[in-house]
Amino acid sequence: MSNILVTGGSGFIGSNLVDKLIELGHKVFVIDDLSTGLKINNNDNAHYLLIDITQYIESNDSLKELIRNQSISIVYHLAALSDVRKGINDPVTTYNINLLSLVSIFEACRNCEIEKFIFTSTSAVYGEPEYLPVDEVHRTVPISPYGLSKLAAEQYLQYQNKNSNMDVIVFRLPNVYGQRQRPDLEGGVVSIFNYKIKNNGQVTFYGDGKQTRDWVHVYDIVEALIKLKLMNNINFEIISLGSEKTNSLMDLFNLLVETNNYKISPIFDEPKKGDIKHMIMSGKKARNLLKWKQKIYIEEGIKLMGK
Repeated sequence: MSNILVTGGSGFIGSNLVDKLIELGHKVFVIDDLSTGLKINNNDNAHYLLIDITQYIESNDSLKELIRNQSISIVYHLAALSDVRKGINDPVTTYNINLLSLVSIFEACRNCEIEKFIFTSTSAVYGEPEYLPVDEVHRTVPISPYGLSKLAAEQYLQYQNKNSNMDVIVFRLPNVYGQRQRPDLEGGVVSIFNYKIKNNGQVTFYGDGKQTRDWVHVYDIVEALIKLKLMNNINFEIISLGSEKTNSLMDLFNLLVETNNYKISPIFDEPKKGDIKHMIMSGKKARNLLKWKQKIYIEEGIKLMGK
């Protein structure tokens, strides 16, 4: 069993990962400032530190002390500012959280000779796709500060990994949904639609509703993150966790309407700046390297959200 650090471990994806790591018998430490994560998500068997990761920009000494004192061997870096709109309005904060903090955290891990550093990136690094499904070799031209900050973080990890013995793995995540996704935050359209429809509110489409996504359930994402932990001698890899399954926002809406016997017509508004029209991600490399593929399809995933 391993001693593992998870940044952002009180959040949506992070807390589901922490639960699974604890279930498998690992000792887990979590850094989270609860800016978007929730205390209710915390696992009683994990160890939590209420820390804003931007404090490491000035000094990462306390982080190095934690890693050494607790014999941490694996770090999952999930903490990020993922609100595209907030990133457009406040790019400085976005870069402080998503890039400069990452640089300092990685340097602490490199100095402490961590075995594996696992970073969650995003489909936003691609920008508007030239072909679908997008794969790891697709050109990267982000159209938002959020996507730019994540791409810069990827590039830094690839560059600096040459000077370390760590296995460094970047997961480019698709549109993830499932238990603990907050409906009051930007980005979680499945959770937003599900919450409004269950509460008899009115759904707003920003655009024509024909935007397409491949939604992947958080349980499937966690499975990939766990599978990766078991692999050795990876050096540096970028892996997309796509399902290659195309669904439009209108498809999602109609599925939720049918599931909940919902009767209210949606509102259509102007598209939001920074939104990508179509994004379907490949999972071929994940299948070959990790023996991973999506297991929970959107119909089942929505039912799980009601439990």
